Amino acid sequence: MTPPEPKSVHFKVGLARAALGFERVWSALLWPAIVGASGTALLLSGVLHEIPYWLRLAGLGLFGMVFVWSLKALAKVIWPTRQEAMRRVEIKTGLGHRPVSGYEDRLADGTDPLRQAIWEEHKFRQLKTLGNLRAGTPQSAWRDLDPRSLRVPAVLALVAAIFLGPGDPGKAFTQPGAPASATNAQTLALDAWLKPPAYTMRPPVLLTSPAMTKRLATEPDIVAPDKSVLSVRMTGAKAPHIMFLNLADSGAGESEVAGLVARTKSDDNQFQAEVTMTRPAVVRITDGDQEIANWRISLIRDAPPAIEVTKTPEGDASGTLSVSWKATDDYGVTSIASDLYLSDQQDGGIGFSSNGIFRFDPPQLAMTLRSSSSKEETGTAKASLAEHPWAGFMMDLTLTAKDAGGNATDSTPVTFRLPERVFTNLLARALIEQRRNLILEPEKTGHVIQMLDALLTYPDGLIDGSGTHIAIAAVKSHLSHALNQDEADEAIPMLWQIAVGIEEGRYSDAKAELEALRKELERALREGAPPERIAELMDKLRQSMDRYMQSLMDETARRMQQGQMNNNQNQMQQGQMISPQDLQKMLDMIEQLAQSGSNEAAEQLLSQLEDILRNLQPGMAQQQQGSPRDSPLGKMLDQLSDLMRRQQQLMDDTQRSQQDYGGKDNQQQGQQGLSDLGDRQRGLGEMLQDLMEQFGKNGMQAPRSFGQAGKEMRGAEGSLRQGNQPGALGQQGEALSKLREGAQGLARQMMQQGQGQQGNQGRHGEARGDDRDPLGRPLPNHGADYGPERNMLPSELAIQRAREILEQLRSRAGESGLPSLERDYIDRLLRGLY
Repeated sequence: MTPPEPKSVHFKVGLARAALGFERVWSALLWPAIVGASGTALLLSGVLHEIPYWLRLAGLGLFGMVFVWSLKALAKVIWPTRQEAMRRVEIKTGLGHRPVSGYEDRLADGTDPLRQAIWEEHKFRQLKTLGNLRAGTPQSAWRDLDPRSLRVPAVLALVAAIFLGPGDPGKAFTQPGAPASATNAQTLALDAWLKPPAYTMRPPVLLTSPAMTKRLATEPDIVAPDKSVLSVRMTGAKAPHIMFLNLADSGAGESEVAGLVARTKSDDNQFQAEVTMTRPAVVRITDGDQEIANWRISLIRDAPPAIEVTKTPEGDASGTLSVSWKATDDYGVTSIASDLYLSDQQDGGIGFSSNGIFRFDPPQLAMTLRSSSSKEETGTAKASLAEHPWAGFMMDLTLTAKDAGGNATDSTPVTFRLPERVFTNLLARALIEQRRNLILEPEKTGHVIQMLDALLTYPDGLIDGSGTHIAIAAVKSHLSHALNQDEADEAIPMLWQIAVGIEEGRYSDAKAELEALRKELERALREGAPPERIAELMDKLRQSMDRYMQSLMDETARRMQQGQMNNNQNQMQQGQMISPQDLQKMLDMIEQLAQSGSNEAAEQLLSQLEDILRNLQPGMAQQQQGSPRDSPLGKMLDQLSDLMRRQQQLMDDTQRSQQDYGGKDNQQQGQQGLSDLGDRQRGLGEMLQDLMEQFGKNGMQAPRSFGQAGKEMRGAEGSLRQGNQPGALGQQGEALSKLREGAQGLARQMMQQGQGQQGNQGRHGEARGDDRDPLGRPLPNHGADYGPERNMLPSELAIQRAREILEQLRSRAGESGLPSLERDYIDRLLRGLY
């Protein structure tokens, strides 16, 4: 039997022969590939353009020679024979006894039939073993031929040059020896921007942006604040230069601006320049003879601030100086300082008869701004300067305002009399007179000693206590044993303290304690102390106020018994009686403002309280029974405050219910939760109804807004029971707004009720329910009405929102890694909120 034609054997042998040929060619291409990849990477990287032209050509020639030498292995490649391919098939298939290569063997003598039959049987059996021949895939021998792996860096360099190399790859091959100027011209880049000073709060201006280029086509001038910093950065330029030319020049008459010199720096083919623009100029940037950019920059001059004393400085009976001023600036005033000095024109003519008064330093008047960098601000500076040796003399005052740009302006000098304290006690007035003699005529110290000795000789009816007698004697002894003028001057503050103690009597200690607590509370409000600290200081201040008012009443009774209050003093104090309830009302308002976050308004009201306490004298305080807070109206206002608090809490719970029961699986639970909220809303509506009934029982009519609030509450209850959470929120907000509107009206009525108890009576002796007459005109205030104007308190929602914003700003400002621009912006916002 003749075996079939072995076509598969011939096919496998052909594949094996092709695989052997490819392996031989691949091995021969190793070094040409390494040399070619290295040379191509060198061309695409642009390194050749950075070396001299002759060296570049020599390198290209050497590269060509090396590449031709590397092709010698390819020229020696011999295509594999059929026998080599058969042997590869046998090896890859794992056959023994050479069945493939022996398939084409022939008998030397084919005439013997028996031998021929045996031979055919042998070939037939061999064909059975050749069913799954394998030619094998080509294998690379580069690992053995390149043991140092030089091919890896060559390929990496080629990939990097393709993706990161400069210029056009096609031109790098077609013009490998071309000059480098064309490539450098393509890589030239320019960035320029103007950065205004920080105090202007203006953003930087990018001069090379497309938007600016489009704008300059119609508006050639760039307007920027004075002292803006121009920064220029240019890469790829051979001879960069920056010039500043006068705006008015043109053509051949161009001249450079004097005083504008840029700070330049060149490093690694990069040019940088920076200059502070203090004069308008044309900024021209060139690269050799080629102009790269041209900008006309005009400057907005930083105007100096303006400041004036709006009213002649004046003082009160306690010797406190008040100076009203107004300051303005285009970007904002940063500080205000005062300069006080003795005027040449005095009561007795020009100058002083003695130089003793010039031994003392001028008094200091502290000036503060409510907000930093305010463009327009008015204020009143107050300082107690009655103890200063210059009190009572004519002074010249000059205020100096400064802005962030360093500009300063002085106000027009104002001449006034530095206020001095008015003493009503005869002994105190005598001691102050001797103190004045020590200030003006220090050479007459002996005369002062004689006068003090005369006061001590006959103390009966003049000096009340032994403590005052001992204090005066100590001053006399100090003056008698003074070795020089500096020691004698130490008696000046001693005489002041004795005179003040005599004038104020036993209530001076209570006054000092009250003033110390007031200053501590003022500092806590300014620094944003926590509510717990504010409440603690308010409690201490109330207790101290009670002790002070009691001491004033005791001092008034003592003076009346001793006949020390004359008729003129009594007449002066008529109509100026102040009750403890008036002061407690002010303290209540201060605490309410502080709790609501209105610290600035609380500080203003506290300043008014300081003025009252400073001018308060024995005989001006009266006891008054009752307080607006204890009245039925005050109690109803407290109940209304509790109702508003509960309504706000219910509104917050309604808002959270949408998040707590938002899923489909929680719908039933959410419906039950909204129903419970509806029950709470019904209870609040009943509280409002009871409050409205109390108005009728007390003979008053409930505000109309309460009825509207009740209607909104009933609507919110129905919406909650129906599962309409958004609708309930809107109705609850309206109800809260109407309650707040009614609370403001009740607060005004309560304050007017307190005033009516002090003499602001109606026609039949009843306090008016409004502070306007039947024609709507405001009535004069006969009683003491201290505190903010109407509608000064913000709403609770506004207060809560302000607190949330403030907390977010503080939290954001404390984050690390915050960009400086954003941090400065947040700091400016916080300074504006405090």
